[in-house]
Amino acid sequence: MDKFDQAIIDLLTQNARQPVAAIGDTIGLSRTAVNERIRKLEEKGVIRRYTIELGHESQEQALCAYFELTFRPFDPIAVKQQLQAIPEIRQAHALSGSTDVLLFVQTRSMERLNQVRQQLSSLANLDKLVTSTAMEQLV
Repeated sequence: MDKFDQAIIDLLTQNARQPVAAIGDTIGLSRTAVNERIRKLEEKGVIRRYTIELGHESQEQALCAYFELTFRPFDPIAVKQQLQAIPEIRQAHALSGSTDVLLFVQTRSMERLNQVRQQLSSLANLDKLVTSTAMEQLV
């Protein structure tokens, strides 16, 4: 990955919907060259998906929770595949220490949050599940 690829990634991170021509103008490449570089970054898995970030008003309506999962035994590949089936998972991190996986989940209702918790509780080899519901976003 060279400086142009990194610049493209930086610009797409700021706004994934900006026109390819605008990216090219910013970094000094043609629209065609930028398109080709984006295609290669997608093929290599450097860019896996495009997403949106909800504004403050939408975030106020969302319920947020953190889930700590401990597995016996822990198979990160199998766990990753199972977690990808739950769209409300916004972040999933494998950790060192006593907790194997930390999830950040956003839902629109307590009912859906409970459904997600039920899905998580049925994961293969799950030994422990701790749920912490976020009360207020401080930062």
